[in-house]
Amino acid sequence: MKNHRTIETDVLVVGSGGAALRAILAASDAGADVLVLVKSAFSKSGATFHSVAEVGAFNVPDGAGDSTDNPEVFRGDILSAAQGVADSRLVDVLVNEAESALHFLEKYGVHFERQDDNYLAFRACFSSKPRSHVIKDHFKPIVKALGQEASRRGIKVIDKTMVVGLLTLENTCHGVFALDEKGEPVIVRAKSVIMTTGGASQLFATNLYPSDITGDGYAMAWRAGAQLANMEFMQAGVSIIDPFINLFGNYLWAASPSLTDRDGQPFLTDYMPSGLSVGEVYAEKERHFPFSSSDISRFVEVSIQNAVNEGRATDKGGVYLDFLGTDFETVLNDKSHSISRMWPLTYDWYKERGADLYKDAVQVTCSAHAINGGLRIGLDGDCSLQGLFAAGETAAGPHGADRLGGNMAMTCQVFGARAGKAAAARAKKISLAEVPKAIAEQEEYLAGFRRTGAHTGAEVRARLQMTANRNLLVIRDEAGLRALLNELDNLQDILKTDTDAPTRDAFVHLIETDNLIECGRMMARAALNRKESRGSHYRKDAPASETKLALSQIIDRNDPTGSFFARLETL
Repeated sequence: MKNHRTIETDVLVVGSGGAALRAILAASDAGADVLVLVKSAFSKSGATFHSVAEVGAFNVPDGAGDSTDNPEVFRGDILSAAQGVADSRLVDVLVNEAESALHFLEKYGVHFERQDDNYLAFRACFSSKPRSHVIKDHFKPIVKALGQEASRRGIKVIDKTMVVGLLTLENTCHGVFALDEKGEPVIVRAKSVIMTTGGASQLFATNLYPSDITGDGYAMAWRAGAQLANMEFMQAGVSIIDPFINLFGNYLWAASPSLTDRDGQPFLTDYMPSGLSVGEVYAEKERHFPFSSSDISRFVEVSIQNAVNEGRATDKGGVYLDFLGTDFETVLNDKSHSISRMWPLTYDWYKERGADLYKDAVQVTCSAHAINGGLRIGLDGDCSLQGLFAAGETAAGPHGADRLGGNMAMTCQVFGARAGKAAAARAKKISLAEVPKAIAEQEEYLAGFRRTGAHTGAEVRARLQMTANRNLLVIRDEAGLRALLNELDNLQDILKTDTDAPTRDAFVHLIETDNLIECGRMMARAALNRKESRGSHYRKDAPASETKLALSQIIDRNDPTGSFFARLETL
């Protein structure tokens, strides 16, 4: 074992998005010595910083949008969308702590839009009430405000550091093995580790996430033996890909856009059952952005993905969408639809980016978004691997088969705070441990990459993403999932034995791609095992849901079968 630079801390936070920043401040408030490792730049990276919509939604059941809303109604909405695969204990935490999370953000300068004397709130995906409070410019204001506070407190941060793996001994995490800006190994010994590395949407060729979201937390935790849950459930939906990349707001379907293929031909009805109208499908699609197999809105994404897979897409990989036939006067005067409130913000956002929605066509496709699964956590973000905590998109349990729009940012704040506080409390009770065997294991993992060969990392990544798009993004079946798993094995072999990586950045790219391959394998196996359709998981060869499968699928490397179905509350 080589000599490495070693750093010691009470609480180590990996990442710097919304969940990370809230965890940092909570651990600091609890008196812990906190260190932050960031793959790119502190408070200027990750999914929270990456704007993919004109506004950010933050759910709070305070009655701002409807006086009959309350935490119990909110709880019902979450569990209904979850379809049996959320942890109801975590849901109870969310609905009761959402409002205090909003006020915490306001305390540090995050502005929530107002309408008259109240918060502006709209009804977002899968909700029965308008409770999504609005933040302009998506969630950048959260990162800016909390990042400034962390810097003001002098929190220690090391940028441009790739965490490679967890240092574990006897089912306990004692720190991480990382590569610094120069590619040199760094050992961080920590009493508690909080994983806030986001999701894995870079697995897909079309996605709404920045390039640094590569499933690192999922893959590292799986390799270390932590349990994951609900990895087959992932949000995908219609997004703009030209003239810019942006989530296509669900409220916009109320304006009845036209969808045509590369040759200008309408195609939705080609992939819909007879007797169903486009208007009926759009009316259901207005309820939620993400694809869901649970209602007829699914035919929007199914039709688009089929058109792309069958070669009807444009050279940019999308189809055309326009509002040229829309009667906007009638649409905007109907106050029962959220578009009447959101249109001014949306129209200006698009116009500033080169698209006049009154007269211009844009290109759309199906894109990967947030993963609803992740590391299985308890009430304080604690994982099955002792000493490891998780929050934000990295964690599973607060969401299920479908997730309410506006819940992720709020969840990051609620469980970021809980994980930070609990991690600091744990750090006060234990001592740092020496784990030379765990360090040697990480060195062995890195030695498995030969770093010379005929292929580039970019080639392997592109091949991975295109295969995942076709077989895992929206439309899944047994043949496609098995083909994907076979391709993942082939690509991992090429990645480690025949791919050139002469520089530090190229090598980090290989590690990220290996993480994506592991995530793809977890997601594909979970999708293969779930022989039904439920929420965001759609099997075209098993389109109905099965009552007996209203359970979470737990991925456990230490279990003889590799995974099992159970209610999260019973674990």
